[in-house]
Amino acid sequence: MAPTLSRRVSIDGIDLSPPAPGRLLPPRAFVSPAVYEAEMRRIFDRGWVHVADLPELRVPGDFVASTIGTTPVVVVRTHDGAIRGFVNACRHRGATIAEGRGNCGRQLRCPYHAWSYGTDGRLIGVPSREEFEGCDLGDMNLLTIRTATAGPMVFGCLDAAAPSFEEWAGELPVALQRARGDEMELAFEYTYDVDVNWKVYVENGLEGYHVAIVHDVLNDFVETKTARHFFESWSSYTHAFIKPDYREMIPPLAHLSEEEKTYVRFGHVFPNLIPVLAPAEFSYLRIDPVAPERIRLVARSFDLGGDLAGLRDFRREAIDRTNQQDIGVVTRVQRGLRARGLPAGAHSSFLECRIGHFEQMVSHALAVDASDALPAAATARVETSILREAVLREAHRG
Repeated sequence: MAPTLSRRVSIDGIDLSPPAPGRLLPPRAFVSPAVYEAEMRRIFDRGWVHVADLPELRVPGDFVASTIGTTPVVVVRTHDGAIRGFVNACRHRGATIAEGRGNCGRQLRCPYHAWSYGTDGRLIGVPSREEFEGCDLGDMNLLTIRTATAGPMVFGCLDAAAPSFEEWAGELPVALQRARGDEMELAFEYTYDVDVNWKVYVENGLEGYHVAIVHDVLNDFVETKTARHFFESWSSYTHAFIKPDYREMIPPLAHLSEEEKTYVRFGHVFPNLIPVLAPAEFSYLRIDPVAPERIRLVARSFDLGGDLAGLRDFRREAIDRTNQQDIGVVTRVQRGLRARGLPAGAHSSFLECRIGHFEQMVSHALAVDASDALPAAATARVETSILREAVLREAHRG
């Protein structure tokens, strides 16, 4: 029998203990405001979250305002060329110092009382400074957050005690390096506001069960039943093989192995990033929680330019069509999850096995009190190993 690796946890009267193999979290876990607030504190505040992209941060002074859970953050290219991240709140009265994206020159300036900060976060300007004669302003620089990059993406972390980004992201940075991801340019982007819980949309991105039913272009493109699943401490991914007719569309790519040209890597980095690496391009979905039953969905696609840019029109239409199809079904899931008395559902043993992995991570994180350290990565690996063995047993049985 597998060891119990997470404490039993209940929030808002909902049992959020790790579900039994093949079972799902209770429906109320996807609608409860109390669960949502706990997720913001115990999941988003304590892990690595995608916040920006390198093509937005090309020259000194370029910035992107983003969020980690409910915390506003800003990422800046400093004048020594580094990428720095800060809590996006003026140390005077808390106003956000940046909105959207752009270039701030040599300083980030609060629009409320004009306190200003260098791109390194140091407080450099205070109007009527004599008014603060009795207050030591020397320690009132912007609050720093941890940052890391993988391919064209920038990640941020609020928690100094969280695992390293390399441990958190697993194999993804290596896969992006092989694909020359740090050289890629932004091809196009979409943003959608969707009335759905963030976990519902993440889980949609983790399974291939719905592909043949919901999607046309995606179903024509990849094979789901021969896919290979991989599980890591804080992430997972699937290699779904490209169908022969579409392999002919892939241009010559000398930097990839012959095997890498045969599959699409559908990934997940906990909590809310779905990175998709195909032979000729890289795309992602970032599921930003806005409210218990609302998200902002950010979809972007990148490529190496040149001849590969010729595929952009096809990709642009295909990605938007696929996203719209997903939005149509996940909003129906969200409405159904509100049904009074609805018991917890089930997930399939192969095509939806990564949902089980995700819900184990959610449950484990929610069981950690605010005063505790993050679960040890070794513990997460044990849970992953147990789940992997169960998935393999079911796959061989089938």
